[in-house]
Amino acid sequence: MKEKFINVNDYVVKSKLPASDYVINPYVGCPHACKYCYASFMKRFTGHNEEWGKFIDIKICDKAISKKILNGKTVFLSSVTDCYNPFEKKYLVTQNILKQLVDIDCKIIICTKSDLILRDIDILKRFNCCCKY
Repeated sequence: MKEKFINVNDYVVKSKLPASDYVINPYVGCPHACKYCYASFMKRFTGHNEEWGKFIDIKICDKAISKKILNGKTVFLSSVTDCYNPFEKKYLVTQNILKQLVDIDCKIIICTKSDLILRDIDILKRFNCCCKY
């Protein structure tokens, strides 16, 4: 598995999905490599030669998440990766993002197949509206 850190200007991206206003993908790639996964198309945008599921880019952002932009909005974690993939245990990117989001009045939707989400249950309980898919 190839691990790489990438710097991003912002974790938050305007969403084109009907269920959310914004999306946050803390990682690029996904080690689950599910055969049915629609997100494998992302490989063509990564510059990776590895197969889908054989690389993970860990996003690093020094900019704080904007409370003003997300106030009253819906935020989807994660549309093209699993924000609770096994590398989250080591890098805590999703946990650190949630800690920033918890004080913002926004709805959070989390898509994961991992029980690692239970690690952050105390943070998630602090949200007014949080859904897991």
